Amino acid sequence: MLKYPSAERAISFAQLMAAFSCCWPLPATSTMAQLFLFKILRSVLLLNAFLLFLPLSYAIHVYWNDAENFAKAVCMLLAVMQILFQTFVCSAQYDNLQKLIEEMKICCLTAKPYERDVFQRYVDKYSLSYVLCSAWFYLTASIMILGCLFISDPFPTNAVYPFPVNFEPLRSIIFIHQACVGIQCAANASTNILVALLLLFATARFELLMMELRNVKDKETLIKCMKNYYVLRRYATNVTSSVQYMVLITVILCIVACVFAGINLIGKQPITVKVQFLTVGATALLEVFMCSLPADRLIDMSGNVMQGIYESKWYEGSLGIQKLVALMLTPLSPITVKINCIIPVLSLNFYCSYISNTFSLFTALRIVMIDEED
Repeated sequence: MLKYPSAERAISFAQLMAAFSCCWPLPATSTMAQLFLFKILRSVLLLNAFLLFLPLSYAIHVYWNDAENFAKAVCMLLAVMQILFQTFVCSAQYDNLQKLIEEMKICCLTAKPYERDVFQRYVDKYSLSYVLCSAWFYLTASIMILGCLFISDPFPTNAVYPFPVNFEPLRSIIFIHQACVGIQCAANASTNILVALLLLFATARFELLMMELRNVKDKETLIKCMKNYYVLRRYATNVTSSVQYMVLITVILCIVACVFAGINLIGKQPITVKVQFLTVGATALLEVFMCSLPADRLIDMSGNVMQGIYESKWYEGSLGIQKLVALMLTPLSPITVKINCIIPVLSLNFYCSYISNTFSLFTALRIVMIDEED
C-alpha cells in the first residue's frame, strides 16, 4: 500500500481502515441478507459504544475536582461521542454516500490512460500522509489498551462503574469491552479518510476538466466540456453536502479535546500524564487537518477550473468560440464545505485559525486555574 498504490487500492485501504465503524456503506449490489447483517453489526457497535458512554459520564461527575482524571474522562467521552454521532450521520447519509462511492469506483475502473495518470498522481501525493494518520490513530488506541498492562490502572479508560469491578470474570469482560471501543474510536477517526477521498476525487475530476478545456478546438467540444462542468459541479456539491456534518462533528469534538489536553500539557502534571495528553491533542489536530487539506484543494481547483480555457488557443477559433470563452471566464464560486455560524469555509486558513483559537481557549482556562490555585 505504501509503495505505488493504485486508485483502487487507495479506496480499498480507506474502506478497510473504517470497517470497524460501519460508516462505509455496502455496495449497491449487496443482497438483503448482507444489508441485514450490516445493520445488525452497526447496532451492536453502537450499543457497545453507548455502554461505555454511561460510565464515562459518571466518571466526569466523580472526578469533578481531580483535574487530570476529569480531563482524561472528558477526552475519552468525546471519542465515544464521535462514534455515536458519526454513525448516526453516516446512517442518515447512507444512500448519498453509496452513490458517491459507486461513481468514484466506476470512474477509476473506466478511466482513460491520461485520467488514470491524474488519479495516480493524487494517490502518490496524499496516500502516505493518510496512511500515517490512520496508523497513528490505531497505534494510539493500541498503546492505551496495552499500556494499562504495565501500569497500575486496570482498564484502558478511567470510567467509573456503580458496582465492584475488581473480580473475575467481570474485570476481563470490562477490559475487553473498553478495548473494543478503543478500536472503534480509531476506526471512526479513520473515517475522515472517506471524507478526504471524496473531496480529492472531485478535485481530480476538476483538474481533468481543466486539461480538456486546454485542448478545446471547436464549439461542439466546448459545449460538451461545459455540460461536463455542470455535471461535475453537481457531484462535488453532493459530496460537500454529504460530508459537512461529519466534518462538523470532528471539528467541535476535537476542539474541546484539544482544550482539555492543552490544559494538562501546560499544567503541573507528571511527564507520563503530559505524554498521554500530547497524543490526544495530536490526534485531534490530525483529524481536522485530514479534512481541511482536501477541502482547501477543492476550493482552489473548482474556482480556477476555467483557467484551462484561457490557456487554450481560443484566440485562433471562430468569433462564436471567442464569445463563449469570454462568457466562461466570468468568475465562478468555488465548491466549499461550510456550516453557517460554525465553519465559514473549511480550508487551511480555517485550520490555522482553529489552532489559534484552541490555544487561546486553553490559555484562558489555564489563567483561570492559576488564579484559583493562588
